[in-house]
Amino acid sequence: MTSLEWFRTRAAGPRELPEFPTLDDALRWYLMGLEQVPAALEAACHYAEDVRQGRWPDRVEPRFSLQAIYLALAQETLLGRADRAAFEREVSVLFDAVREHLEAGRGLLDEPFLKISPALQKYVAQLTDDARLFDEDLRRGSQHRVSLPAQASTTGAARTVLLLALDRPASTQFKLWARQRCDAALLLVRQPDGTLVVSADPSRKLRLDWLAERLSTLDVHRWYSGERHGGTLIASSKEGTSLDFGQVLSAMGAKPLQGRRAPLLLVAGLVAAAAVLVLGLTRRPGVTVSSSGGAKGEVVSRAGVIDLLAAQDGPRSFEPYALVAGVCGYSGERTLHAPCRDARAVRELLVTKLGYQRDHILFFVDRPEPGEATDGEPTAENLKLAVERFRQRFPTADETSSFLFYYSGHGGFEAGARKDFGVLQPAGYFEHPERPISERGWDMQELVDDLRKGVPARHVMVILDACYSGWAAGAKGDARRSGELRSLWNERAEVVISAAARGQRAWEDEAAPAAWAWNGHSALTAFLLEGLGRAQADANGDRVITDDELASFLTAKVPAAVRQSRQAEQTPQFHRFDEHLPRSGQFLFLPPEP
Repeated sequence: MTSLEWFRTRAAGPRELPEFPTLDDALRWYLMGLEQVPAALEAACHYAEDVRQGRWPDRVEPRFSLQAIYLALAQETLLGRADRAAFEREVSVLFDAVREHLEAGRGLLDEPFLKISPALQKYVAQLTDDARLFDEDLRRGSQHRVSLPAQASTTGAARTVLLLALDRPASTQFKLWARQRCDAALLLVRQPDGTLVVSADPSRKLRLDWLAERLSTLDVHRWYSGERHGGTLIASSKEGTSLDFGQVLSAMGAKPLQGRRAPLLLVAGLVAAAAVLVLGLTRRPGVTVSSSGGAKGEVVSRAGVIDLLAAQDGPRSFEPYALVAGVCGYSGERTLHAPCRDARAVRELLVTKLGYQRDHILFFVDRPEPGEATDGEPTAENLKLAVERFRQRFPTADETSSFLFYYSGHGGFEAGARKDFGVLQPAGYFEHPERPISERGWDMQELVDDLRKGVPARHVMVILDACYSGWAAGAKGDARRSGELRSLWNERAEVVISAAARGQRAWEDEAAPAAWAWNGHSALTAFLLEGLGRAQADANGDRVITDDELASFLTAKVPAAVRQSRQAEQTPQFHRFDEHLPRSGQFLFLPPEP
């Protein structure tokens, strides 16, 4: 029986999907929806069978492979958005692309057909970004050789394999990258909730139930032995574990690879100097650190900051990019006076005071001045397209860059079926109420995720000068702040500064200059210009303005000014989306070198 015949046989019965479908579950569901199954899909059926058996048949880059794209799609729609209808729509698009490709006589394993499928580009971009996150995970991880007993192999032979240990990995596809880029047969992972998991590559014919029994005798709670996973995955109890990485590795008889750096997660009692070495920075004369520690590393001394600013691999090595948008074409009661002025002033500030190249700034206003060049009207479609095509516009941009997203215009919130959500309301939003909100607006909580997919920068800051922009931080609240430059500044940084809290208006100056309180700008942007342009936000005077310093300056100045001028409340919000990472960096503003 061919695999196509096998799928046709399975298709008898209701067209249903399990809670989290595997690739062959999804392909079976797709085939059941076809009136006739093309013979060309035989190749896809064989492929799905290989994947189900734990094999990796692809001979293209993982980010262009069918199984990797499918996992990214399923995780985003089912786990990220909990939107089953979106999953069904997008997985149908995926298999339509597979069908078209195969019916044209092209190969599935050797040709990166997904590379040229526009509807799936966001998942290619997501996998590209996830691979970069795995690089960060790998820096923090460790590799070991493990000599497995005969009982660990279904072949009955003792084997020596590679194990990769990862502590709370930031990448979602770490299993994929570990097996494709490190040839790791075993993974030891500490999950965000503290659970320890050991898994085996299914294609290696390994079992781990023997290890679960051994670890259960050492732990306070019994380990899961892999009954639902064919013995290829074991895990500590959800009630907690008393074991650490070292104890699990010892129980396995694991030995570190020679020449590999011992990871931070396995080293006890690190001194400050060692923290700088783990960071990958060269220790230079004058660089001293405090012993305060934390997810951002050690505080860098004043002399150390000066030294870093002069270093080739210091903060100035990051190439800055930006998207600046101002929407002032609203009419009637929605009229705004400041956004276009805000956007122009922010762009000039970046160029003249903060070292940005003018051609590295995407600039959108809907009422350009005579002769003013822009990148288009700031509609939701144009702004999203600019982010999606960022790498086409700036092909040399990579993770050693920073990206600032600034928006001044209307914002609001919508009542969803299960939850409310904030939305940017750029040009055209109110003129086309018949169109879906997702086409004419931009969900604030999806904004950061969209930037992750389109922009390769390691440091990202979003500044939203709009009413109700506190929705961009979700329900996470305001972040705790500390203004010093810290030794892990170059780790991943994703931060949002909003002009107001969820239910607050963002105030601006009126049309007549005589009534201006903030030089014709909105309140937030006026103090943004003051804090960065006049370096008022540089609280410790080290010539570096950190994201924390800027947020502290704005949250101190804006509420008092609005209260005095408008007798109203406006409280800027600051949130770090990088807090889930074991080590988070800092978005930095640097004045030009003297």
